[in-house]
Amino acid sequence: MGPSPAHRLIPTRTEFLQPGMYVAELDRSWLHSPFPGTGFLITSQAQIEQLRLVCAYVYVDPALSEVPAGARTDKTAAFPGQRSAAPLDAARRVVEIAVREVARLVRKARRTGAVEIDLLDGCANLLVEQLRTDPESLHLVLRTDEQGSFLYRRAVGTAAVAITLGHRIGLDQQALRTVAIGGLLLDLGKIAVPVPILAKPMALADAEQAYVRRHVERGLELLARCDPPARALEMIAGHHERIDGSGYPHGLHGTQIPLFARIAAIADAYDAMTLNRRYAAAVSPHTALRQLDGLRDENYDAALVSELIRALGLYPVGTLVELSDGGLGVVCGHEPRHPLQPRLVVTHDASRQAVAEPHVVTTNGATGIVRSLPPNVVQIDSKRLVAALHRFHHAA
Repeated sequence: MGPSPAHRLIPTRTEFLQPGMYVAELDRSWLHSPFPGTGFLITSQAQIEQLRLVCAYVYVDPALSEVPAGARTDKTAAFPGQRSAAPLDAARRVVEIAVREVARLVRKARRTGAVEIDLLDGCANLLVEQLRTDPESLHLVLRTDEQGSFLYRRAVGTAAVAITLGHRIGLDQQALRTVAIGGLLLDLGKIAVPVPILAKPMALADAEQAYVRRHVERGLELLARCDPPARALEMIAGHHERIDGSGYPHGLHGTQIPLFARIAAIADAYDAMTLNRRYAAAVSPHTALRQLDGLRDENYDAALVSELIRALGLYPVGTLVELSDGGLGVVCGHEPRHPLQPRLVVTHDASRQAVAEPHVVTTNGATGIVRSLPPNVVQIDSKRLVAALHRFHHAA
């Protein structure tokens, strides 16, 4: 029996597996499991327990399963890639899985010099599916949650923005998976850069800057031993090239830079701007888009920047804003017909004290946005923010 078509597979957390489900793919290479690589029908609870030991989730083929769709539990609705009463829970799980798998890959590469790229297959698919079906939840998690170390979180955030942009311009499923893998691997070569240089809180000397720039070459060298998609390699090779020719390593300009590399450059810059770095404080997602827009046709592809703005909205989810009444809130969603009036969770009053109970509002003429603010202006309690969103979704 040949492999199951990817478009019909359902990502399923292992705690929700049942006998009669057909497992077509794992969240990792089959080599890391005791199961046949051709897929199999679950016939016993013992198989489920084995799967739980080695996998966080699997891909179920409903066409080959003996369990009818109506036999699924209500919990199945919360699988990654599907809407649920608590969509942030699914998004958070996807980010956790992706951060964990990137960390495993990087740690092994540091120890052995080998890149086990198969580790990224499952999380790349999950990121693509989540961002195709519920992008706002995943972007909100990325902007409001602490997820792993800076290097691993950056990989996942960059991949998410690249997938969002790729989906916006119409890339197909396989191309989006390539974009995901490329985004996750962009800065792999930084494992060869001494930590004191990466952590230096001031401008780098010329020799140090040259060392950092070698991460592109080093990343390609590490990946030469495995078989990543060719366009993922283009992303790694070209994510620091710039439209005006001022980038590195080859000073390419304009359309000399491959499309996927131009996508990577924008995604990498946007994600970096919205996080605290050793040499610069984070800016709001809204401000990051404005800065990218100001560098269109100079550093970044103008058409792609425009498409990212359309994909994320002028006030992307996760943006902290000041309202006309002086209160503060975090953008949590958009209405397609009213892009300048996003939904947000009100978190602080006009004196910038945390409100007793954060709540969701839709901005309008009476409750308008005055400006966006850097994310470090106030402390956002992510648990209380999530609770407000849960109440909103249950009431909707």
